[in-house]
Amino acid sequence: MHIEPPNTRLESFRDFAKHYLMIVLSILTALGLEAWIEHTHHVHAAAMASAQIEAELGANLADIRKMHEADVQRLKVLTQLDDYLIQAVKDGTDAAAVRQHVNEQTKGHFFLGLYLPEMRHEAWDVAVANQSAGWIDANRLRHYATIFADQSEFERRISFNTSVNLLGSRMNDVDAGLRAGTIQPLEMMNAVNSMDSSIGDTVVALNSLERAFKLEMPDLVAASPAAPRH
Repeated sequence: MHIEPPNTRLESFRDFAKHYLMIVLSILTALGLEAWIEHTHHVHAAAMASAQIEAELGANLADIRKMHEADVQRLKVLTQLDDYLIQAVKDGTDAAAVRQHVNEQTKGHFFLGLYLPEMRHEAWDVAVANQSAGWIDANRLRHYATIFADQSEFERRISFNTSVNLLGSRMNDVDAGLRAGTIQPLEMMNAVNSMDSSIGDTVVALNSLERAFKLEMPDLVAASPAAPRH
């Protein structure tokens, strides 16, 4: 900040006081203007970060609903298959007949895997990294942080669930055996039972995650279209 010295001699205390007051007012005005500019920048950065975060969360919610519906539909098919295979093993049903039944029930698309939403968090990470998150309203920021923490917890839960219930190599062997016509009913029953349990837990976890959205961000939930029901 540049202070211009007086170019005339101060003849009295009154002149000195006037000049001093002008300097003080200039400094306060400059500081106030700087604070206003910084505040405006923070408000703009917070608004932009909030918009990007909510767009990201809205996309996540839409994907959660879509994958939930897909897993619910698959769970129905796998539960029916699980019941059939248990009975088939008890009855000693011929392996070829079992494979044919499975192919008919799944329309030739026997898929051992999960439909999982893509939990994006790039906008949140950027807001934290560039500190614009700190300029967002504290209450709104808390809601954002809670949702992203719930998303992380969902991913940890699914990772643990799949490591317990599913073995990727075994599922690949089952899929290959079914396509080659060599898989046996007991082996198929065990794989389907594990998959049924895993998808069931995934559906529960997706329900819990959607409830978290409804609790923390009801406006966003209301604005997001629900997945189509069949």
